[in-house]
Amino acid sequence: MSTPTYERKFLLDLYERMVLVREFEDTVKFLFLEGTMPGTIHQCQGQEATAVGVCSALAPDDWITSTFRGHGHALAKGLSPQELMDELFGAETGCCKGRGGSMHVGNMSKGMVPGIAIVAGGIPLAAGMALSFKMENKPHVVASFFGDGAVAEGAFHEGVNMAAIWNLPVILVCENNLYGASTHVDLVMKNSRISDRAASYGFRGETVDGNDVLAVYEAAQKAVADCRAGKGPVLLELLTYRRTGHSRRDPCHYQPKDEREAWAQRDPIERFATKIGVTAEEHEIISTRVQKQLAEAVERAKAAPHPDVSGLTEYVFAEAPPRPTALVEQSNPVLSPGGQTRRLGIAEALREGIAEEMAADPRVFCIGEDIGVPGGWGGAFTVTLGLEKKFPDRLVNTPIAELGFFGLATGAAMMGMRPIADVQYGDFLFLASDQIINNAAKLRYMSGGTASVPLVMRAPVGATGRGSQHAQNMERYFTGVPGLKVVAPSNAYDAKGLLKAALRDGNPVLMFEHKLLYGSKGARAEGGAVDASSEIPNEDYVVPLGKAAVRREGQRVTVLAWLLMVHYAMQAAEDVDAEVIDVRSLSPIDWDTIGASVRKTGRAVIVEEGPITGGVGAEIAAGIAERWPQVRVSRVASPDVPVPFTPVLENAYRPDARRILTGVRQILEESHG
Repeated sequence: MSTPTYERKFLLDLYERMVLVREFEDTVKFLFLEGTMPGTIHQCQGQEATAVGVCSALAPDDWITSTFRGHGHALAKGLSPQELMDELFGAETGCCKGRGGSMHVGNMSKGMVPGIAIVAGGIPLAAGMALSFKMENKPHVVASFFGDGAVAEGAFHEGVNMAAIWNLPVILVCENNLYGASTHVDLVMKNSRISDRAASYGFRGETVDGNDVLAVYEAAQKAVADCRAGKGPVLLELLTYRRTGHSRRDPCHYQPKDEREAWAQRDPIERFATKIGVTAEEHEIISTRVQKQLAEAVERAKAAPHPDVSGLTEYVFAEAPPRPTALVEQSNPVLSPGGQTRRLGIAEALREGIAEEMAADPRVFCIGEDIGVPGGWGGAFTVTLGLEKKFPDRLVNTPIAELGFFGLATGAAMMGMRPIADVQYGDFLFLASDQIINNAAKLRYMSGGTASVPLVMRAPVGATGRGSQHAQNMERYFTGVPGLKVVAPSNAYDAKGLLKAALRDGNPVLMFEHKLLYGSKGARAEGGAVDASSEIPNEDYVVPLGKAAVRREGQRVTVLAWLLMVHYAMQAAEDVDAEVIDVRSLSPIDWDTIGASVRKTGRAVIVEEGPITGGVGAEIAAGIAERWPQVRVSRVASPDVPVPFTPVLENAYRPDARRILTGVRQILEESHG
């Protein structure tokens, strides 16, 4: 095979970009040693050819995901030394406005997602980005950089497997520098030839000399062509070596001296200079230009303005887009006079809401297990039943891989799609929690407000005779996550309205649904009057996020509840003059509605199905105590035990109307005593 002929300008550009990466890293290392720069660093001296070779094969509108060792990736993808240096100094002018720092550098306008510092965490994101490109027929490619240590993570398997089964345009770039932190690859894997793993997933893998920039470039070019041709993912294992420690205080004593010397002889910059015959004059011109650029970047970064402390809470959430003027927005079920309605259960209302949003917006799609199988279940609780017939290309049925498909949904959302991720049981959210908490909820803030994650996540919860691992109430674990909104509807009207609001909100929203309520069409009020909570109007409407609802007015005590507990609270309230608030929005909490009620009654009973210690009720109780200390507060919740299976114990575990009434009467008696 003949060796490709390259223009001199292209070759010298590769050389200069590698020199820039090396000199940038050496400059940063000196700044850290002298104590000038804050934070920490993970550097890539010796690995310049991997970043430059891969990124040179990408088009400007292609994308990369990176790691905590991402300075070289950023420079190779086109970020300027100035915006990168500013970010490392924590300046407002940095590529992430000082909110990302060394481990999270990136620039969405230049095709680089902020670096993902959780090992392998960027792989499912990249697959999700590639999924969005495929769904929208865009010709883009994603290159996902990760280290050799990442292949032991579940995120690697789950992300790679889904990239394979859907032939997604993603290049999996493993920078194999022989060490995961300080542990040699031979100690943690039986087969240390990482490219061999590709065959087990059904696609092509290739091992490349990662210190030969042209070899990397040519392999990446071929991989890009394969991806654009619809041939699916490619795994590139780039053999390289870092000449510095894992992090700034690592002296590399675990690297044998002879190993270090052997790799020093294969230095990517020196090898390439010899290979293409860089002249002394060319080297001097390039070196001078790079040094001048970096010296100026350092001086400007030292003087660059840091974020004002008044901006601490900026960029946590994206602003919701303006709502259409014709949209009916209600906090409570209020039916228009003479309006046409249908009485639906919660599962039916959710299904209808999803169908309407998918029909109105081609970016909306569902992803999850067993949701789009012809003749299948429509998810564990039939919510998507039949939608695969109407939207066969937008019901993405996944393997059993919660971490993976929540990561894919997050990546697709970053690219502008509107995914609905469906987990079969809320308990399984623990498997996906890294992607939810570290990526979906944080990426907007880490990017300085340039990334958005318009993602809706649905999760069934509640004790329903399924035992400890399929019946937990998961709200407590997610309501305190900055950047994540959490809602919990108790009726069909709210379920549909909150779902629609969440899809249009532009932020990650986690929606908890109680398993015992999916078929609920509400109860008839006294005298046979219609309970509006299950009457669904024909016109479009949303239930705004962040708003609670007064379900029953009263004067003596406020009962706050959500999900199934709202219904038990309403039963209990019939025997006392209680005001019942459906909290409904668990994050953010509607303190205005709650405050108006507890100031009036002077007493609050908070009811939740989960264990009492550390629950959402504890947060609401603290919030009331801090804002209105004169209000007496008590809680009714489950005991601090795992959810039992046998009905007699499960019924004793979960609060009911009787226990709520006991709690209400107790606070009334205490306040009178």
